[in-house]
Amino acid sequence: MKDNVLLWVRKDICLGCGLCAESCPRQAIFLLSGLAQIDQNRCNHCGLCLDVCPQGAITELTPVSRRDLQETIAGLKGKADDLISRIGKLKERQRS
Repeated sequence: MKDNVLLWVRKDICLGCGLCAESCPRQAIFLLSGLAQIDQNRCNHCGLCLDVCPQGAITELTPVSRRDLQETIAGLKGKADDLISRIGKLKERQRS
């Protein structure tokens, strides 16, 4: 697993069964108020918890800086604008 990836518990689907905590070799997962929590400082991203969670409540998150996100959005907006323009030109040709 990549170093910059975080494992995160989706609280909306966690059953609190504790299988993830039992499988964690670093004791990075514990139950709090009946839901799994991951101590990111202890987690070595081995992925065992991903395999054992019956609900698929543990997911991988990749942190992204605000700047990188803004650049990605700007690039996607540019591509969308280009596609809309090209579609408009195709429609004009069809009408002619």
